[in-house]
Amino acid sequence: MIITPDLIDMDVKANDKMTIINHLIELARRDGRLRSVENYRQAIIDRENEASTSLGYSVAVPHGKTDAVKSPFVCFAKSKKGVLWNRQVVHLIFMIGVPEKEKGNYYLKILSNIARKIIETDFRQKLIQSSNKQEVIDIITSSEKE
Repeated sequence: MIITPDLIDMDVKANDKMTIINHLIELARRDGRLRSVENYRQAIIDRENEASTSLGYSVAVPHGKTDAVKSPFVCFAKSKKGVLWNRQVVHLIFMIGVPEKEKGNYYLKILSNIARKIIETDFRQKLIQSSNKQEVIDIITSSEKE
């Protein structure tokens, strides 16, 4: 499964973008999804330097293409107070990791699914109001089936 309870933080306390990115990378590392923390972090930073991954709607989707990823994953964090992400305050953060060899269609499918769903107010509201990790997983995975 690309998202598990161990990849979710229901109330991230970080005050800035890089702290959240590092926290989510640590969740992925602990879950055994990364070959190299440093290489994955650099891929995320490189992508952030190209263009902000804040997509509007109080959502950011940091991601990077690298063979530092062992198996595909989506980390999720919710910030109740919000965090400044390149001049936009975000409350919902999805971090995507896909191995280099799978980055094509699978990578784009994950990105496009999240981008398509975040424009829906109902989807964002369900995530904001979610009270536990399983609820988050159910919301995200049910959206994949639509």
